[in-house]
Amino acid sequence: MNLKTFLLNFVFVYVLISLPSIVGIGYVIDWVPEATLFKQFKGYVIDGLLNNFVIKNVIAIIVGFVVTLIIFKRQQTK
Repeated sequence: MNLKTFLLNFVFVYVLISLPSIVGIGYVIDWVPEATLFKQFKGYVIDGLLNNFVIKNVIAIIVGFVVTLIIFKRQQTK
């Protein structure tokens, strides 16, 4: 198995799972009048990536491993 393929799959799945949190579902920083651009960035992106960190990691590891294994098996059959 290729570590680079696994890491790329892991990052892709983790960001894909985090997208609902990043686009602001369930987060209301816009309604705060004193919110600066940095606070909004932190609120959406950083907190979106860190919400449910353990669950997202487990899912991303499992999916990344399975996809990497499938790619590896396809390369072996060629």
